[in-house]
Amino acid sequence: MTRCTLLLITSGESGRKALSEGMLLAERYVDALPLDLTIVESTPFAVAPAKRIQDRVSFPAALEDPTAAATSVGPLQAIWNGKRWLTPGSCPPKPSEDNGATEWQWAHYHAVLDASEDSIMVLWDIYVVPVIERMAA
Repeated sequence: MTRCTLLLITSGESGRKALSEGMLLAERYVDALPLDLTIVESTPFAVAPAKRIQDRVSFPAALEDPTAAATSVGPLQAIWNGKRWLTPGSCPPKPSEDNGATEWQWAHYHAVLDASEDSIMVLWDIYVVPVIERMAA
């Protein structure tokens, strides 16, 4: 079973709407993956107004975690910025003065800061397995 953590920047309005939107986004993320995967668990584990997160976001800096998904809040496999998916392999380049941070850390930082203050951010975990494994069990 593989854990994927998604940062979902939702349209806001209410926590309930953000969770509903998050569920749909998590399913769409898995459906768009190139492998035939099935979700065995899907759950939000943090929900907060964008303004609260924006006030606390850390300026990107070098991390001890060398993995491609590393960010200041832990590994993120994808970010829904309200318009499109960003992933470690498909994000904008980092600035020339990168402070030792990766492109992905900069993408995370900008996604958080560029979000509308009235949006709601959701960290969502999905656990997936290949369909064949699921069928064998």
